[in-house]
Amino acid sequence: MAKGLKSLWLFLFLFTNPVLSQLNEFVYNGFKTPNNNNGNDNNSISLNGVAEIQHNGLLKLTNDTTRIIGHAFYPNPIQFINSTDGKAFSFSTAFAFAIVPEYAKLGGHGLAFTISPSKDLQGALPSQYLGILNSNNTGNSSNHIFAVEFDTVQDFEFKDINDNHVGIDINGLVSNASVNASYFTEADSTPRILNLKSGKTIQAWIDYDSTTNQLNVTLSLSSTKPSSSILSFDVDLSPILQDTMYVGFSASTGLLASYHYIQGWSFKIRGGQASSLDLSSLPSLPGKKQSQTGLVIGLSVTVTLIVVLSIGAAFYLIRKIKNADVVEDWEVDIGPHRFSYKELKHATRGFRDKELLGFGGFGRVYKGTLPKSNTQVAVKRISHESKQGFREFASEIASMGRRPSMRQVVRYLEGEAGLPEEVAPPGEYDGGKRGGGGGIEFEDFVHSYPSSSGMFEKASPRSSVGERDGNVDVEAGLRVSTVSISGGGDGR
Repeated sequence: MAKGLKSLWLFLFLFTNPVLSQLNEFVYNGFKTPNNNNGNDNNSISLNGVAEIQHNGLLKLTNDTTRIIGHAFYPNPIQFINSTDGKAFSFSTAFAFAIVPEYAKLGGHGLAFTISPSKDLQGALPSQYLGILNSNNTGNSSNHIFAVEFDTVQDFEFKDINDNHVGIDINGLVSNASVNASYFTEADSTPRILNLKSGKTIQAWIDYDSTTNQLNVTLSLSSTKPSSSILSFDVDLSPILQDTMYVGFSASTGLLASYHYIQGWSFKIRGGQASSLDLSSLPSLPGKKQSQTGLVIGLSVTVTLIVVLSIGAAFYLIRKIKNADVVEDWEVDIGPHRFSYKELKHATRGFRDKELLGFGGFGRVYKGTLPKSNTQVAVKRISHESKQGFREFASEIASMGRRPSMRQVVRYLEGEAGLPEEVAPPGEYDGGKRGGGGGIEFEDFVHSYPSSSGMFEKASPRSSVGERDGNVDVEAGLRVSTVSISGGGDGR
């Protein structure tokens, strides 16, 4: 009977503790999707937050989303305290990781190897808290948290030395010891700077010796572990760690995001080194996404050019429309020859005061020369403040149509309108004959008047004109006054 009970006890021990017999060491050369067998599959891993396992076994802790958290822990607790003397066991871990920022040279935020009383880390915050602690509990001795952070953002709140450092954190996020990320080679005793956010695979080793109470952190870009560590710190983890703890990784993003990947992981406790990882046999990182910085800059420049060109085109069209020679209905009925405002402005040299001949009821009268024909004209520039009405103005234009005995009158109306009138040289004006019939009245009608002294003169207001047989007759009541042009072209 006793022999049977002994055999049953041995069978139950081996059957109920297959995991405990292997808790001293485990290795992940890639990861499998977590299952529901309570962690009895040594290849399973417990995920929390946005952490997920890719189809090739690559563990992705965070993605390109800002302010998120990702956790990945070994599913079973591990005994860290020796029940005999109460001291923490020595342990060793090695893992291959990569940090791929959304924008080159801009980290967001970092990851940490973590030993914690729980694997869900409830209440933890993203950003500078790395998904481990929060603003209320960071620094509390009751946390029983140990972490080695790989931080890519400098947080002055936690006295970070730079935005590319490795730090040892005990119960808080103000590192007890930190160093610029670097690594040694066998051929060189001087550490080389290692860019944590380079997107390259980096292997890290964390070794704790409970005999000497020394913690060492080592980095490399290859599978070979350098003989020199980059960070050594004397610490007794016995009062920090509890009897059983969970080991794993935590990562977070902040205002900017980074992909945090774990490609492989090995762990060993109670003495000895963790198994080496062959980087060539681990799941590969995804292909580098095309940098969005160039795309953003290109789009920004393109949009800016389009906006500038659109504004320029709009100003051009507005100016063109503003200076356009619009034919109005009343002008079609009257039908005098037309010139553009630009032509009239050029003819009068920009309506210079030196070209001013005088003032009329509708506005100022300027002397000008049409550039194409060298024809001398008098240009009446209509003012909005004109005292005369639109009907009188239209009547004047009607009387200024091209006639054998009259000079050409052109009106351009845009804001202030120009009324050019051909000025006939002295002696070439045919006053015509006075005719009867219904006449129309007009004011300040500028024309060339025959004069033996060779002067261009202006008709007096309220002169009456009439039309007959296609000719315009000017009544005899014209009085030479107001505006006259001498043979030399001087107005007075």
